[in-house]
Amino acid sequence: MENHAVNTNAANARIVLYGAMIRVAIYGLMPATTLAAQTIVESEDPGGPDLTLSDEPLVRIGVLDGPMEYMFGEVTGAIRLEDGSVVVADEQSYEVRMFDAGGRHVWTSGRKGEGPGEYGGLRLLRGCPGAAITVFDWHLDRVTELDAEGHVTDTRKLTSVGVNPYSEPMCSPDGSLVFTPWPETDYASLTVGEIYRWSMSLNRTRGDSVIALRSEIPGTERFFSGGGTGPREWGKVMVFAATGTGVWYGSGDDYELEHVDWNGRVTRIARWAGPDREVTTEHLDRYLRAYLARYDTPSERRRFERERWRSIRNDLPERFPAFETDGLMALPNGSLWVTTFGWRAPSQELHLLHPSGAWVARLVVPARSTLLDAGPGWVLLLERGKFDEHSVAVYELVAAGDAG
Repeated sequence: MENHAVNTNAANARIVLYGAMIRVAIYGLMPATTLAAQTIVESEDPGGPDLTLSDEPLVRIGVLDGPMEYMFGEVTGAIRLEDGSVVVADEQSYEVRMFDAGGRHVWTSGRKGEGPGEYGGLRLLRGCPGAAITVFDWHLDRVTELDAEGHVTDTRKLTSVGVNPYSEPMCSPDGSLVFTPWPETDYASLTVGEIYRWSMSLNRTRGDSVIALRSEIPGTERFFSGGGTGPREWGKVMVFAATGTGVWYGSGDDYELEHVDWNGRVTRIARWAGPDREVTTEHLDRYLRAYLARYDTPSERRRFERERWRSIRNDLPERFPAFETDGLMALPNGSLWVTTFGWRAPSQELHLLHPSGAWVARLVVPARSTLLDAGPGWVLLLERGKFDEHSVAVYELVAAGDAG
């Protein structure tokens, strides 16, 4: 199979980006195209100007103190509908709430439980055809569909069709689910303190069956404590996002993604020169300060540094992963937002890739912000306040220097 390599630095970006790529990728003037087999796209710099958030959001929802419907305990997802209304999932209250384009509360649906319209865990799935709102319950492994008025229209167990996702699944444009199943681990072969890495697969549903698109993908880095395991601090994870042409996925080892089509063939590889991933003394000092802030007295802080810090420090990697967990988000035209790993810098850096895999633009958002949804020319962010109160806000995207 023939390989095609395309380099896209600042000098030749117009060739790969087809001219006004920023308009294509942000405003959706060009649909996703059929991707050529085994094409490699490399970008040294973004092909367009840096982006920034508008000075003020189009709408912000959430208060520290006020009416209950505007107070959030733990926002785990939010989506913006075509009419500008915003749907927010609050896992602390087990509620899904809708707000109109101006931020006014419209309805609340859901509560804790196992019956229809009840939840044990709460996530919102983006871009699912056939339903206004799709809720994934990670605790019950169940999908619930709601109409625009918040009424339950369908509930189905994923385990009934062989779906047991490790992380939340994603909807493909044809309505199938893309997911990574829980990997098998030989715990007997692990030693206490060992850092190991799961081997992950990428699956999709097709009717009542499940097919594997890719397997043996380097996945989540884990730490074995003897009594159990958990994700490694600053460890790598597998990320993925479904588009009309297939699924982009990456292991976090570098700024590189592969595109696999719906037949399981890798058709494209995107590589770009993202931020430096080296863990520096400055990063370690900032991490130590975050730990010390948990203690009330100087003696407690000294004891932590004396008894625990060395072990924690030795378990940290020498290089950051490239991506955040859930660090890929596909737009309807096949473009991708990539969230780079957050501990690297106080602010959060996002990269926009064209459907071809070319790096289009860079966006920096404030610290303690998380991308929840995006569309042509806008992003929906989770914002955390001084007292860790949650709010969501929709911002327009403008070229750096033009915010206003």
